[in-house]
Amino acid sequence: MGIVERRIREKEERRKYILDAAKTLILEKGASAFSMQDIADATELSKATLYLYFQSKEAILEEIFHDATDYFVEYVEERLSPELTGLEAVMVVWGSYLSLYAESGDDFVLTGIWRAVNPTFVVAPGGEGGGGQNAAVPMLDLIAKVLERGIADGTLDPAIDPRGVARTCLFLATSLIDSVARLPRELRDSNGIREEMRLMFNLLLRGVASPTVDRSDLYLPAAKKDKR
Repeated sequence: MGIVERRIREKEERRKYILDAAKTLILEKGASAFSMQDIADATELSKATLYLYFQSKEAILEEIFHDATDYFVEYVEERLSPELTGLEAVMVVWGSYLSLYAESGDDFVLTGIWRAVNPTFVVAPGGEGGGGQNAAVPMLDLIAKVLERGIADGTLDPAIDPRGVARTCLFLATSLIDSVARLPRELRDSNGIREEMRLMFNLLLRGVASPTVDRSDLYLPAAKKDKR
C-alpha cells in the first residue's frame, strides 16, 4: 500500500472513530447533552483535529442521522413486496419500527435525532429544505410511497395528503424516540416502549384507512416480550 492510500485509509478510520464516539455519547446522554469538547475528550483528540473532519457537532449528528435513516429504509424495503396492498405496506413500515427496536435498540434511537439536527422543524407544508431534513427525505419518500399505493388501490382514504401524512408520522415517531433517548439506557424498557409505539401506530392506521376497510383489521400485533 502506498503512502497516499495509507493516509486515505487512516483518515477514513479516524472519521469513523469520531462518529462512533459521538454515537456512544448520544446513546448515553442524548443528542443535546454533549459538546464537541466531550467528543474530543472521548476520542483523545484535540478540538482542532475534530474540526478537520467535521465543521460542527451538527454536521456529526447529521451524518449519524443519515446513516441511521438509510439503514431503516433498507430494513423496511427488504420486508415490502409488490403483492401487498397499500394498507398492508403501511403496517409493514410501522411494524418495522417495532421490530427494529426489538432487534437493535441503539440503531432505533439514532433514527430519532432528527429533532436535534433540525431543532426548528415543525409539521408544515414544504418542510424539506436543507440540512438534516434532506437526510430525512428517504424516510419521507418511503412512507409517502406506501400511502400513495393505498390511495391507488382503495385501502387508504383518498382524501389524505401522502406527503403531509408522511411528515406527521415521522414527527410523531421521532418525538417518541427523542423522549426515549433522553432516558438513561437502563430505563429504556423495550417492552413498554414498543407497546406505546404500537398504540400510536394503531391510532394512525385508523386515521389513514379507507372508510370501507374493516376496522377490526386495523391493529398491529402486540410485540412479544423480551426475555430480560
